[in-house]
Amino acid sequence: MFATTILGYTISAVWLMFILFLFIIVALWPAVIAKGKGYSFILFFLLSIPFWWITFFVVLFLKDKNQTPTAPAPPASE
Repeated sequence: MFATTILGYTISAVWLMFILFLFIIVALWPAVIAKGKGYSFILFFLLSIPFWWITFFVVLFLKDKNQTPTAPAPPASE
């Protein structure tokens, strides 16, 4: 069976694939939120692969680009 060593730990190919799958799934989370707010899905996906915890909090506080600005109410005429 194929095995590799990462940081002194021996990991089989099945566990390695499982860990990579989890990284991709977790990286999709901030990217989907960013896409919903009108930002680039690919950019945030690539940023969130190594830094998903930072990217997640950045995305939470981003302004929504899709939100239409509200016009001020016209003055009341008397």
